[in-house]
Amino acid sequence: MGNTRRKIELTSSLILAVLVSCLGTIQFGYHIAELNAPQQFLTCSEVKYPHGDPDIPYDETLFGRHGLVQCIPMTTEQFGVVTSVLSVGGLIGSYIAGQLAAKYGKKKISQGTAFVYFIGSLMLTMANGYWTMIFGRLLVGMASGISIVVIPVYINEITPAEYKGAMGTMNQLSINIGILFTQTIALIFTNSYYWRWILLIGTAIALVNFVAWSTIDESPKWLLKRGLTSEAEMVVYKLHGGTYQDAKDQIQTWQTDMNSHHEHADFAGREPTLWEFVTREEYKKPRNVIFMILCAQQFCGINSIIFYGVKVISNSLPNSAVLVNFGISVLNVLMTFVASVIIDSLGRKPLLLSSSALMAGTSFLISIGISKDVPILLVIAVFAYIASFAIGVGPIPLMIISELTTHEAAAKAQSFGTICNWLATFLVGFLFPSFHEVMGGAVYCIFSIVAIGFVIYIKYRVPETKNKTSYSDVWRGY
Repeated sequence: MGNTRRKIELTSSLILAVLVSCLGTIQFGYHIAELNAPQQFLTCSEVKYPHGDPDIPYDETLFGRHGLVQCIPMTTEQFGVVTSVLSVGGLIGSYIAGQLAAKYGKKKISQGTAFVYFIGSLMLTMANGYWTMIFGRLLVGMASGISIVVIPVYINEITPAEYKGAMGTMNQLSINIGILFTQTIALIFTNSYYWRWILLIGTAIALVNFVAWSTIDESPKWLLKRGLTSEAEMVVYKLHGGTYQDAKDQIQTWQTDMNSHHEHADFAGREPTLWEFVTREEYKKPRNVIFMILCAQQFCGINSIIFYGVKVISNSLPNSAVLVNFGISVLNVLMTFVASVIIDSLGRKPLLLSSSALMAGTSFLISIGISKDVPILLVIAVFAYIASFAIGVGPIPLMIISELTTHEAAAKAQSFGTICNWLATFLVGFLFPSFHEVMGGAVYCIFSIVAIGFVIYIKYRVPETKNKTSYSDVWRGY
């Protein structure tokens, strides 16, 4: 028997595989934010160059010469549909992702998803009308839905137990980097001449991602399940380093764990359907926890800031809202990176507890800042709220799904959790403007109460998954 307690080093092959896979979730974040800044120019609300007209007319620019209109006339309602149809595509993608990944493998599906991102981004770039924008956003939404299901599972399956937390948080960090990247380039291209460059850059990222997947190996756990044991051993050897015997020992451990799942399910050894995961008793505990943490992540109110931060802040700071919103994105990235550094030492549960407790307090302060019109309190509270989210409630829920379930159910569990998350995101995004208009800052008291309830639920119902290598270890005592 090999030395299973050896110190596993981070290999260049593992780092490259995680980086390539995270390009998919970078694109998800990118497409979330790509329409925010150029809205007025894209929809013909503001057809001018903001810093004085360039030396040439629009018809002589790159896009003008190829017959692309300077703007696409849309009402506020139509633009809202274009923006929100991303969630519809996301729901579809999340629903089909688990089945596709189980049948064809994480690598093939992720590479195919990069191609869908490319086609959708190209449609958006070349759009001259409302319906082309709709279909383009639907496609990138579907790709986003698939990415946030498949990529966390892929990262979990290729990463040694010692680094699952750090590598798992790369998924959320990548989403935040995508949002920040969009807002950064928007500072350059947000005008009536160049707004299409924001969309075109999305096609470039997709193309790079598509090509890069050719250099990455398939998930060794997927290979093992298909009976390709020697191929799985070789992938583990490349990704985890050490000796080839170490890789064989790891594969044997996985095989033993997979076989042991027969005591948990009468159909172990095959992928459950999504309906089976939702309805069967043996999945009740992970299913309930996944539902709660993925919904609570959104019902704590984070997208009230991500979607409507400028509007929320502008009443108190009309001249600085855009800059504050940019700062929020920078802080979100930095604090998610901090979480990736400390998560494997502090654990998932302590970070979730402290993060949700801090969100409860800072939500209440945001409410006071808005209601009493105290700009400095509002800004400080919003930044503290974002930092609190990014340290735990942001990165951990999507990452922890595959750690809470058996291997054969991981993809379906990720689909289930992601669908819950999309629905909660839609509800917050749709209802917040009306609640904010009626209640003002008091709406953040609702978010604070939800966060307090989340703290209680985490304490008594959510198991710690740090350094747990099997389903039975995770749920022992629950």
